[in-house]
Amino acid sequence: MTALADSLAGPAPALWLETSPPRGIAVDSLIARLAAVRGHVGAINLVDNALGRVKMSGLVFGSMIKARLGLPVVLNISCRDRNRFALKADLLGAGAIGIDAVVALQGDKLAPAGEDGGRPVHDLDTFGLLRMIADLNRGDTGEGKRLLKTLPALWPGVVGNPNRKALDRELDLLERKAAAGARFVITQPVFEAAAVRPFLEKARACGLKVILGILPVKRESMANYLKDRIADLSSAAHHLDRYAGMSDEEARRMSIEQNLALMSTLAAEVAGFNIMSGGGPSLAIELALAWTRQHSPAEA
Repeated sequence: MTALADSLAGPAPALWLETSPPRGIAVDSLIARLAAVRGHVGAINLVDNALGRVKMSGLVFGSMIKARLGLPVVLNISCRDRNRFALKADLLGAGAIGIDAVVALQGDKLAPAGEDGGRPVHDLDTFGLLRMIADLNRGDTGEGKRLLKTLPALWPGVVGNPNRKALDRELDLLERKAAAGARFVITQPVFEAAAVRPFLEKARACGLKVILGILPVKRESMANYLKDRIADLSSAAHHLDRYAGMSDEEARRMSIEQNLALMSTLAAEVAGFNIMSGGGPSLAIELALAWTRQHSPAEA
């Protein structure tokens, strides 16, 4: 077990902030913004070229977060972009710099050939990557060779989608991921408590810690994009329709209020919350700070 894993066993849900590394090589602005949540969140969760858009290596940016901010880092690693040699090299690098947890995932579909276009690799799938993490945690690098120095444990996680219409298939997939070695699951964004409870029940039965995805909506256009372009969120269309005709200020205020209410409702049922940036961290940071103000020891 890692210290980050231990933090999810506490009486209060942990709080993670999810963001993308920068698109270029300028990091100071984003690091400065993330500094606002130091002491308020338990980890920074770094996505891996989300939506098929190229960003700085999460391994490199994660090392900067640890060095400059001293925050734990959860690193998403996509099978889409790397063959098995590159995956193993990145896992070894993650262990060497003290990355706290690794999320194994397939990766979003790539954009059409163009600026960031490319061909998916998928040399391993999520299950193969989980097995590779387990091997490295035992000191086994493959081909009968052992690590000269044991890595700090790479705590393995996966992603899941409580919103999927074919929920039985999703729950079967969740069970298989747990059997392959996953210890926690980060969900896609959830907007209503009732919609996520069957998923939570299955995850608990599989022994998985659930970090619930929370996505603050910044404006009406973002709600429309989520509803029209993200198939996995089609079941949340009635929620996203509430933003129609709102100003940006009204949308942000309603999103903060509704997410705080949702988090309070589910706080006793999950191990933590993963607040998603959705294109930029400003509203995610605002929500994280609002949650900690409401639930600080002084307020208890």
